[in-house]
Amino acid sequence: MYHEAIVPTMNFPFKIFIFHTKSSDRLIPPHWHASVELLFCLSGKLDVQFPNQHISLAQQDVLFINSNMIHSSQSPAPGKCLAIQIPLDFLASATENQYGHQFLYKLTPQNATPEVKAILMRIKEQLTKENLWDRLTTKASVYELIAELTKNFRTPLAGIKEIESAKHLPKLKKVNDYIAAHHKEHLSLTSVAEHFNYNPSYFSRFYKKFMGVSFSEYLSSVRLLEAYFKLRDTDHTILEIALDSGFSTVKSFYNAFTKHYGISPQQYRKTYFKK
Repeated sequence: MYHEAIVPTMNFPFKIFIFHTKSSDRLIPPHWHASVELLFCLSGKLDVQFPNQHISLAQQDVLFINSNMIHSSQSPAPGKCLAIQIPLDFLASATENQYGHQFLYKLTPQNATPEVKAILMRIKEQLTKENLWDRLTTKASVYELIAELTKNFRTPLAGIKEIESAKHLPKLKKVNDYIAAHHKEHLSLTSVAEHFNYNPSYFSRFYKKFMGVSFSEYLSSVRLLEAYFKLRDTDHTILEIALDSGFSTVKSFYNAFTKHYGISPQQYRKTYFKK
């Protein structure tokens, strides 16, 4: 897990962009940010994982991610999505300091309305234009979106169970920073728990509950992410990549990679990165 700093798009007080997923191996590991995020799936599929919750997006599906919620994503099918990331201070100002103090938003594929989708489609079309008046129209549309969210999708803080995860972000960040710094070493749940003075059984339950994945799953994802870049950017052998990324053997790397991506490291390199 890492904290993602959101930098607003030029000429806007928020970040807005369309991201394309050209292959089904796109993986964004667990992370969090103070900005809220709204995802609108334009084509393909996108899976978003929260602690103890998994949401799948298909074409025309919408998802709102509240501030400081740990989440990861993966694309099971190529496609593209519109993303709007709104800084917390901007949203607090727009809602007269009520967002985050009196309510959060709960918008999922199951309760998204045609009105919300129409606003997002309009924003998507406006992004292709570069005139000042079009940028002003986009800003107005985002305010309209916030108004629609506040009118129809606000939920009292007590009604959002996931907010408990945000309380543990400082602890989780220290643990995950340690994992990131030492993932090439022989790490175990017990050794990490003892490093932070946790009982291993408690630490295992705590980590799984608030990260949404087990300790071993997260450690493996950190190692796989490093292996991904080495497969893409180097001509190192599979053995070298496995050991350099923290896997104890080629077999353990092969099994983890195949389970995660559905193909072997050799097939992955040949399919996606052949020059």
